[in-house]
Amino acid sequence: MHERLASILGSLLLDGRLPIHARLPSERSLAEQLRVSRATVANTYENLRGEGLLVSRPGAGNWTTLPARRNRGAAPLAPGIRSEPGVLDLAIAVPPPALEVVTAAFGWAVANLGPELAEDQRLNGHGYHPAGIPQLREAIAVRYTERGAPTTPDQIMVTTGAQGAVHLLARQLVTSGDLVMVERPSYPNAIDALRQANARLVSVSVSDGSWDIDQMTGVLAQANPVLAYVIIDFHNPTGAVLPAGDREALVREATRRSTLLLVDETHVELNLDGAPMPPPLAAFDRRDRVISIGSLSKVFWGGLRVGWIRATPELVRRLALERRSVDLAGSVVDQMAATYMLTRLGELLPGRLDVLAHRRDALLAALEKHLPSWSPTRPAGGLSVWARLDRPMSTALADAAERHAVRLVPGPRFGLDGTLERFLRLPFALRAEDLERAVERLAAAERTILTDAALRRSA
Repeated sequence: MHERLASILGSLLLDGRLPIHARLPSERSLAEQLRVSRATVANTYENLRGEGLLVSRPGAGNWTTLPARRNRGAAPLAPGIRSEPGVLDLAIAVPPPALEVVTAAFGWAVANLGPELAEDQRLNGHGYHPAGIPQLREAIAVRYTERGAPTTPDQIMVTTGAQGAVHLLARQLVTSGDLVMVERPSYPNAIDALRQANARLVSVSVSDGSWDIDQMTGVLAQANPVLAYVIIDFHNPTGAVLPAGDREALVREATRRSTLLLVDETHVELNLDGAPMPPPLAAFDRRDRVISIGSLSKVFWGGLRVGWIRATPELVRRLALERRSVDLAGSVVDQMAATYMLTRLGELLPGRLDVLAHRRDALLAALEKHLPSWSPTRPAGGLSVWARLDRPMSTALADAAERHAVRLVPGPRFGLDGTLERFLRLPFALRAEDLERAVERLAAAERTILTDAALRRSA
């Protein structure tokens, strides 16, 4: 019994469902709750201590931890740093360019650049638009209004991609030592941006394709973070969508605690199944507690470095001043191309979604065929499948996959503390035939790991 109980608690810890540095109940209390003997709990805790998953502090109880030797999740390679021939890259969740759309958009932008330049001349301008060109700000505001959050152009700031938006907001809103709530798992580069702002991070779990809204509102109430970074529309990496009622509860609690909600909506247009979407988080906001960020990079082309922020006009003005030390303003031509795409979403998006839905289904079919013991999600949108492995080996699998010419980012990279070893993000951006080959190679990598483990046990 104590071995089984230790295994369950260890799995909860390594999967990220039990927090690191959390105090466990006393032996007597847990024994009473589970209706087992106190000796069983004592032996359970002893097993966990032996595995480096529990530390006991005299007079302070038993606390969860991770062994120092555990890989805490190395940073993924930056896009384009390595591109060896034959390597199938599943480390980057960015689809290939929609060539016809991108070509048409930039052709339109160049053809219509003359009036923009002429307008600049009349205003004695120089092409710098710190908050973005008026046409694009208007188009973004219209899109938010269509989705259910009435918005005016002065609430919009155009940025260098959504990541640029996260960096600007972290610098503006977070003071060193401030507490910030994030999800677990979450987007690694956003976590890095918050850490660079010297924020103290606390996480809430997104597991089994859903949020524990009671846990989220409980953390807001107890920890009272300055900021909460959330991805509630086709969550990266799980693909989950937060229901409307939970959105309202989240905004209500954040308003009560004066916490700002930074909601990342970069995947919101990638609705692969076409199901009705809940209103944006900003639609429930009555006290200016919600700041939204978005982008077209994950929709049409990663090379289109155009993102945006929806906030109060006053915050937009502050951010426009803040960016002067970074990049002054974005490319006018890129913003005009983005305007073309955004104002024609209705005609441009369906073909793109069909391609991505086909690739998602091809990846899921390949996993069922070659790795049937894994438990992947079937996301209704977004760009990746979040797969639960049958054992905690995500980091080992990423290492082994490199030797089989597949590049992965291990599960711990999507958390804060080295957990999520039982999970793996698998983007479906590659062609269907390449996804099939990648999964075949992953199955071979897993067999290598299991064979090596069996040999070590026999030795």
